[in-house]
Amino acid sequence: MALHFNFKIKADPVAVLGSRWHPVYPVLAVSTGEFGIAGKVSIYADEGAAIGGFTHGNASENCLTCQAFEWHPKKKLLCTGWKDGTILLWSEGEEIQEVASPHKGTPIGIISWTSSGDKVLTGDTHGVWCVWRLDRNTITQMCSNKDKDPLDGALTHVVFRSKLTDRKLNSPDEDAEGNERLMLEDEDEADLNMHSSSFGITRFNDHCMWFMGGSSGNVWGVDEDGNCSIVFNLDNQPIASLLYYVHRNGIVAMNQASSVSFYITTDGSRWVQQARFRISFGKGANAASAQMIWIGQGLLATCAHENMIRVWNIDANENYILQGEQDLRMEKLLTIAYNGSKRTIVGGTKSGKIMFWQYSGGTQSTSEEDWECLPEVRLEEPVSEVGWGPGESLISASASDSVSLLHGTSLKRRLWRTSAIIQLTPHVILYEDVVQRIVFATTSHIRVKNVDLAGSYFAAWNNKEVEVFHVQMNKAVSVGVIETENTGVALHTDKILVTRTERGISSIELYNHQLQKLSHLSIKAHEGDATHTHVNNDFLVVATSKNYISCWWIGGRAGEDKAHGYPKQLWEPGSNTSIESIAVNCAGTQIAVLAKVTDSQGQTSISTKLYINDLERDKVMVFDFATLSRTPRTICWDETEPRILACETGKYKKQGVTEVAEEEHAEVSKLEVVTLFASAKGIKLQERFPLDKNVAALIGLSVPNFYFYNKARGGTSPSETSNITSRKMRDFEGIDCTDPRVKEALLDFSYNLACGDMDAAYRSVKLVKDENVWTNMAQMCVKTGRLDVAEVCLGNMQDAKGARALREAKKEPEVEAHVAMLALQLGLVEDAERLYIKCGRYDLLNIMHQACGRWDDAIKTAEEKDRIHLRTIHYAHARHLESLGDIQNAIKAYEAAKCHGYEVPRMLYGAGLLEDLGKYTSNSNDKDVYLWWAQYCEANSQFEQALHFYKEAGDTLARVRLYCYLRDYETAMHLVTSPEHPKEDTSAAAYHLARKFEEQGKMKETLQFFRLAKAYKNAIRIARANEMEGEVMQLSLQADQATIIESAQWFEEQNMLDKAVILYKKGGELAKAIDLCVRGELFDTLQKLADDLDKETDPEVFIQCAEFFLNKEQHEKAVRMYIQAKSYSEALQVCLDRNVQLTEEMAEEMTLPKTENEDDEALRLSLLRKIAKVAKLQESWHLACKKYTQAGDRVKGMKVLLKSGDTDKIIFFTNHSRQKDIYILAAHYLQTCDWHNDPVITKHIITFYTKARAYESLSGFYDAIAQVYIDEFRDYDKALGALQDALKFMDKSKAQNRELKMGQLETKISYVEQFVEARNIVKSDPGRMVEVCRELLEVEDIEGAVRVGDVYALLVEFYTGRQEYEQAYQLIERMRDRNIILSYYLETQLVQAVYSAMGVEYKEQEHAAQSHHAAHPPPDDIPDDIDEEIDGED
Repeated sequence: MALHFNFKIKADPVAVLGSRWHPVYPVLAVSTGEFGIAGKVSIYADEGAAIGGFTHGNASENCLTCQAFEWHPKKKLLCTGWKDGTILLWSEGEEIQEVASPHKGTPIGIISWTSSGDKVLTGDTHGVWCVWRLDRNTITQMCSNKDKDPLDGALTHVVFRSKLTDRKLNSPDEDAEGNERLMLEDEDEADLNMHSSSFGITRFNDHCMWFMGGSSGNVWGVDEDGNCSIVFNLDNQPIASLLYYVHRNGIVAMNQASSVSFYITTDGSRWVQQARFRISFGKGANAASAQMIWIGQGLLATCAHENMIRVWNIDANENYILQGEQDLRMEKLLTIAYNGSKRTIVGGTKSGKIMFWQYSGGTQSTSEEDWECLPEVRLEEPVSEVGWGPGESLISASASDSVSLLHGTSLKRRLWRTSAIIQLTPHVILYEDVVQRIVFATTSHIRVKNVDLAGSYFAAWNNKEVEVFHVQMNKAVSVGVIETENTGVALHTDKILVTRTERGISSIELYNHQLQKLSHLSIKAHEGDATHTHVNNDFLVVATSKNYISCWWIGGRAGEDKAHGYPKQLWEPGSNTSIESIAVNCAGTQIAVLAKVTDSQGQTSISTKLYINDLERDKVMVFDFATLSRTPRTICWDETEPRILACETGKYKKQGVTEVAEEEHAEVSKLEVVTLFASAKGIKLQERFPLDKNVAALIGLSVPNFYFYNKARGGTSPSETSNITSRKMRDFEGIDCTDPRVKEALLDFSYNLACGDMDAAYRSVKLVKDENVWTNMAQMCVKTGRLDVAEVCLGNMQDAKGARALREAKKEPEVEAHVAMLALQLGLVEDAERLYIKCGRYDLLNIMHQACGRWDDAIKTAEEKDRIHLRTIHYAHARHLESLGDIQNAIKAYEAAKCHGYEVPRMLYGAGLLEDLGKYTSNSNDKDVYLWWAQYCEANSQFEQALHFYKEAGDTLARVRLYCYLRDYETAMHLVTSPEHPKEDTSAAAYHLARKFEEQGKMKETLQFFRLAKAYKNAIRIARANEMEGEVMQLSLQADQATIIESAQWFEEQNMLDKAVILYKKGGELAKAIDLCVRGELFDTLQKLADDLDKETDPEVFIQCAEFFLNKEQHEKAVRMYIQAKSYSEALQVCLDRNVQLTEEMAEEMTLPKTENEDDEALRLSLLRKIAKVAKLQESWHLACKKYTQAGDRVKGMKVLLKSGDTDKIIFFTNHSRQKDIYILAAHYLQTCDWHNDPVITKHIITFYTKARAYESLSGFYDAIAQVYIDEFRDYDKALGALQDALKFMDKSKAQNRELKMGQLETKISYVEQFVEARNIVKSDPGRMVEVCRELLEVEDIEGAVRVGDVYALLVEFYTGRQEYEQAYQLIERMRDRNIILSYYLETQLVQAVYSAMGVEYKEQEHAAQSHHAAHPPPDDIPDDIDEEIDGED
């Protein structure tokens, strides 16, 4: 339980304008003022003591007030801005300083320090800002926009752009403003799909930068160098809140129209909008004064005078709301603040309440279940502003004319044996002795921060004073005060132990009860400062700031105190874990430690783990309460039993785990007490139970009782009755523990039970003679669920009936049902009911209710949870009432069971209440009642009444039967043929009437009513007997299958085959129907039958149809019938013999599925080859390829696919086959295509040859490519490259004539290289060029490498260019002599010019029309035997 002590500050003057806590020191600045009254800034300590204050020099004349003020992050230095633009600095112990301000005459709206405190920014309502540098305790102007253009509108909000590399938070309030200082992991912002800011780009100084917002809706950035520009605009609406998100390097802003924008930057200059949304505040909200703060990484909280806090997770784009407890749901929240280290939100309401929400979730908040609502604090006036002070317990709450300083602390209490003390207020301490019933309160003159109790003495202390009290009868007398600075106090029955730290060394000073100093105990300097102490019995334990724990024995006289064990360091000082509290057991053998941990965001919380240091074994044991979804808060050992300790725990929610539903009973609180046994066997859970809502906290444990402080009775003033409630431990309930032996036996039993040692547990209580012990122990087994122990208890109780019931109950699958039966046998009906509900066995619960005579509860349970047994319970209830003679209620119960139609008349008739039965029948609308009464009347020959009630009951059969008995056949026929209700079923009545007519020999009427009764078999029997074939056929089509077949056989006997075929088909005998069609040559009928056949038909039927269709020249249908009959060979043979086109659908139907059986797989592959062969013969190349491929013969598939000429599919098939032979076949084929003009085909040819490692073929192809370059493009450079590639691949080949071909290629390359060289040196060395060309012309086989025409052309062009026309003319004539077509190599104009220069008439060549390819045929290496390879199949 948390307490908040209120220290109230009355404002002077009357109105409070605002307040600010110092980030480090417990100092509060309060600005006050009112219209017509001068303003003032006052400085207060944490308990409201005034430290200082000041006003503006002209405040009294002009009624000036302080508009903005901010503390220096490290020093006691306050910067204030006033309404007239004045800036005043307050520093402790120094004069008020006024600095030259550029804001003169304009109210200052914003002040913001840097995180290091070396600079500060100020801004006013006219858009003027100024950056100042701190020099000692004064500030000097660095830059301002005073002489430039002021910003648009008033500056109202500012936030400093902090860095993640800063060491830690300066204050919780800075955390609320977004100034987190934790290391941040890199985040990838490259995928942001947002809009960039359209304003100009400014490169800011990242080391010192602020963001400002104002009434124009603009957000500006400004740095210490004077750079200032707009970052973005928020709809031209005044800014209501401005935050900096340090983890994403972004800005979150909200305007007074409730629109929120989130901008981030990656380079420091361009800002990108990451998110934008509008908050829909509820009715009565004040959006203009809405407040927005950070409450964790990525978590925004808003408050706008609503009864809720709205929370947004801007990273996960999720939102939820926080509200108070049920009785606080309508409280209007005016202001909120967040403490990052405590992870707690505080809110002030319009009715003067302070509300708290503490985070209890995992690493990321996902819903309101992550927050726990704590008890509120009530003040007197509406709270306009709240703020967290430094640390975790200081809160300021501003009202209109006062400020309340709230000091939060846990409930200070201490138990010693049966006495307890509890701190109620800062000065009032409650003492109570539960056994002697002594209750009184004592007032201490010091400000009490903690208390301790031992024997008849108790102490109260703060950091400077210790006051000791002695309890005498019904009062406490102050012994005196020890005035000494201390860090903690502990009481022993004979000593007072005061912990002090002086000059970095801690010690424990020991005093007697007369406050005389006896001795002291020293703590070594390397162990740190003493932070926690605890005394139990004669043992003292001390924890230090460096996580050392030390233990002393202090039970002797002064000076005899000695160390007990060795100091032990639990964690290194630099770790994220430190000691929160400690406690030692009564034997000094074990020390329990609670720890607090700091997460990666710098937030501190109590660890879920309990650490117990076993001094005897020098071992630390750990128990994690997270397994129970709890977190420990306090620990206490028993003062006589060293093994048992109790822990008060709160809720704990694991990350990703949804919180379970609340208990059904609203009075159960969120606190639990958990008891544990700690021994050499480890830490064992003994018991856990929730605390009543009226219970504030656990005070302590004294076996066999727990003691609690009851806040409903207590409060700030003690109750005259007991303020402490007790509860017995589970294992001691109902047992008298005055005998120490019984107490010890039960404690050992509980310990062994917790350890799972049932034999030891039984031995612990075996010698206990009290039968009540066994009974109570059996009852305890109901709570523990230990049925094995319960059976032993029942045996010792000699309860054979209970033992048998328990044994039979074990047949049920639920363990709770077994325990519930045990509870019933012990008379614990409520426990049994709870257990049945827990396991969901409402059927057994109903049986229990019925056995207990709780019929109302049984019916209610059945209606809500067990409706399947509802009528059964009503029936059992009715039988019970009938046995009691309660006829009227029994009637109601039978009606609820819906069996009153028979049971009520039976009951009334059996009771002889015939008159009542008649009235009940007359007043009833139930057909079952009418039917019972009609049968009664018929039995008594009251036929008229019987017919009337049969009619009311709607029983046409009974009426027809009765009319036939009375021989009124006309009326009976009318009832059947013209029923009174259109939907009435008269089949039974018609059948009865038909039988009557058959007895009379009236066949027409008999047939008519058998038909109406749908008794077709009987109707057919009559029709056949009277040779009415049409009626037989018509009736058979409506009859069942067996009757249809029977009629078909009859028609077959009568040689009416067409009718027999129809009925056989209708009856599912298709084989028989087809056989009749063949025998009777009913071809049209057979064709219709074949169309209706499906795969489930007998194969013989399909074969029969196929043979029939073959005879009728319907070959395609015959093929399909063979396929359906799975006679695939016959189907393929028909396709070949009768030229039936094999379609892909047919082929797929004949393709068998794969199987692991070798014979079946061989059959499947053989069939696939046959299908492929038929498809090939029918020139269905693609289908043949597919089937060959499925048969595993891809080469054959490729060969048939090549015949299709489908180049794209050939390439696709080749790429997916990945076989050498297929690569070669495909490459050979592609060479027959127009590869000269399609580079894609050329690439495929090269790829396929390469993958097949067919280097000889690839070499030939490169040779062909070289020839194409020469013939078509005269590009000898590229041809040379191709020839070199050809040579390279020929070298890799394994051809038999490889050396010969390589020699040919090398010769060819040599000639080409010479010609290329000649062409390249035309200008540089013409003589050498002419020499090379003439050498080439003299080579006999030069045409295979270099075209002679190209050589001549090079020379002709050379000589023509030099105007040596005679040489050119001679060369042209040589070309003519060698039948070289001039037009292929020389331009006609050039030739004519040469002839003209020589004076010779130019004549066209006779063979000018000869094709180029005639002179230069394709290369011999291109294969032309592809068709032969395709046809060469096995």
